[in-house]
Amino acid sequence: MLVGAGVDQALGNRPGWTSLLGRLGYNLVRHDQRAEKLEDVAAAWPMEAAEALRLTLGPDDFAKELRIALPAMPGFELRASSLAAAISKLVEAGVRVIVSLNYTDDLAAAIKLRLPSFTVRVIDRAELSAWPLGDLLDPPRNQVHILKLHGSVPPAGAAAAPSVVLDRSSYDAALSAETPYRGILGRLFEDFTVLSVGVSWVDVPLRDAAAQARRRLPVARPMHYATRPRSENGARDWWEERALTASYGLRPLYYANHDEVPQILTSIAGLADPKSAPADNVPLEKIAAWLDEVGDFESQQQSAWFADNWAKVSNLVNDACEPTNLTPDRWFAAARAERHLRHFIWFWLGPEERAAHRNSLWEAVAQAWGNLPPSETERLWQDERIAAALEWDAQPSEDMRDRVLLEFALGAYEIYGRDVQSQSAAAPWLSRLDGVRRGARPESIAAYRINLATQVWATQPGTHLLTAARNACWESMEAKVALDIAQKKFLETSSSSLSPMSPTPRDWRGADRDPLWRECDHVRELSRVAGSNRREAGAIVLASFLAPVDQAESDLIAAYRRVRELSLVCNHWIDRSLRGPDWR
Repeated sequence: MLVGAGVDQALGNRPGWTSLLGRLGYNLVRHDQRAEKLEDVAAAWPMEAAEALRLTLGPDDFAKELRIALPAMPGFELRASSLAAAISKLVEAGVRVIVSLNYTDDLAAAIKLRLPSFTVRVIDRAELSAWPLGDLLDPPRNQVHILKLHGSVPPAGAAAAPSVVLDRSSYDAALSAETPYRGILGRLFEDFTVLSVGVSWVDVPLRDAAAQARRRLPVARPMHYATRPRSENGARDWWEERALTASYGLRPLYYANHDEVPQILTSIAGLADPKSAPADNVPLEKIAAWLDEVGDFESQQQSAWFADNWAKVSNLVNDACEPTNLTPDRWFAAARAERHLRHFIWFWLGPEERAAHRNSLWEAVAQAWGNLPPSETERLWQDERIAAALEWDAQPSEDMRDRVLLEFALGAYEIYGRDVQSQSAAAPWLSRLDGVRRGARPESIAAYRINLATQVWATQPGTHLLTAARNACWESMEAKVALDIAQKKFLETSSSSLSPMSPTPRDWRGADRDPLWRECDHVRELSRVAGSNRREAGAIVLASFLAPVDQAESDLIAAYRRVRELSLVCNHWIDRSLRGPDWR
């Protein structure tokens, strides 16, 4: 974990960085009633404003004002925080290293009070260089290391000036080659998945470390996550997420208000617990809810569980659709689960078997809809509500009812492809989708996705589909189409350029080979931003035919290891494809 000022604000109502600088300089500007001017400068130039304050106050008064601004807090107040409870659950779930950018020990005190069985070791900035980096980042069992990367509030009566990283000079000193500051940040982003909480990400060294990991390890680097406040404009959040993910491998976890942050962290801790997976004999409704909670079949939790249970879930879906068992809630649970099964089965079963199984499963749910009372189907399917299900300001129900219905209906195009118009089971659902499209606003995301679905599984890949996927904000589909286009160009180039003098694609003329390699690399990065592991792996495999042998080998090994760690189903697919004739 990487924690910033937002954590101390939540634990003990501490000031943020800008407010902290305002408090440090309050007595300097009070006479002209313009304290807010200092905070205005600090908002735009935080390190530089701190530099001016340290220079103006002098080392002793600077330390004194820092102690006044950040006084010691009673332990019981820290322990009561819901954020302290959530972070403690993450520690119990396996987080063993917390890198703190704060100057207090509030978080350490809260964890000690909540988890007395754990040893919480606070390692201050001055001590970091005495530790081997491996030992810092790999504490013993039942021990937590809290690394105070920016130092601590100096105790009263301290003889030396405070060793805190706050102003321009102290940042420059921390970033010098002799300190472990860069090394710790570099190892964090290269070797670990980092979850940042309460971090604004305005620190240039922080951004540089994440960007360097992205540059040094384009394939092998892990993804990172950051809790971020949602804006009032969903389009802005979409661009921010794309910008942070593309630049730093940092995927935002958005919240509407600060009270949601402990809920997000508690959810992550719960998913890390193997016991969170559905137990035997649980109803389909609970299984479907869990599948939605853990993501899709590329997630480690879902793919590992589906590997042992997909046949059981298929049977439960079919049983729920039997007329004697059918209820609106059971039908909805079946539709909810089918969306996940559909994608898992595509990679888990062989080509012939998977098509038959996917078709029969979707058809069972689709036809069972007709056995529900008309009053129930009218209540469930409402064009206006479904058209708004994907909008930025949508307030979905807990079970995502409208989105589930839309995604299940779109499955008709995915299941049948170019034959969809001739399938009797699909016809009513195509009509419903057409009703949603006609009633939606022209710029509706749902309408864009319905339009795209009518084409993407039935036509050859082209740039028009790529544009449509972008307009629909359908990132996984954007990655699919981009990879399909690259594969198509690869095959076209191979049929037109390959000769006895060019035994492999990497021996093609540079004018043929280099643009293809750049396109594959673009698809790899696009797929990483979209969170589509299988498309990323596909782009790396395709690029390996074009790249120099040593680079191709290292990229393939890195991709294989990453996919094995992330997803059992992709691992199964790679193993199977390397053995069989359908390797393409």
